Amino acid sequence: MKPKRVDPTKVIQLIGILNAAIWLGGAVFFTFIAGPAFFSPDLEPILPKPENGIAARYLIGKFAAFQIACASIAVINLIVGCNWKAYSNPKPQALILAAIILLTGAGMFFLTPKMDALHQLKYADYFGLQATDEKKDAASRAFGQMHGLSQVGNLLVLVGLLLNFVLCWKTASEPRQTEAN
Repeated sequence: MKPKRVDPTKVIQLIGILNAAIWLGGAVFFTFIAGPAFFSPDLEPILPKPENGIAARYLIGKFAAFQIACASIAVINLIVGCNWKAYSNPKPQALILAAIILLTGAGMFFLTPKMDALHQLKYADYFGLQATDEKKDAASRAFGQMHGLSQVGNLLVLVGLLLNFVLCWKTASEPRQTEAN
């Protein structure tokens, strides 16, 4: 008896769809369950302001590492898949991945550091900083605007991750075209 031959392109596609599913699921969980939990009134007695923001920032750092890992796997998978001809039309997926990575990078390297600084200024007394009430109010307003912008970016990333998952699923479920056809 001969073992059944495994098609490497299907393995590549399987890795791609598993990564896309884990990435999308992690982002949905973080956005709609884990993130908002820190600001729930039920947790306020044990995690008051601004400590809830500090805890959320810690989780955001862990989530950023998760995002980088999933993005790296997706890019490597797409490159390997293109070399093995596992993807018939990789351009849409490459564009979606590029958009997700750009939005995630903008959040990690631009928005998050500014929001951290504004959070500290907003709660200057807690962090032992000198700031007038006007500066604290201005920081609070600016933080709110930046947070809104980050939420819009996060929703765009979620849409991109959903599209990425659909494209991976579609590619993996297509019948394999042989070289003879």
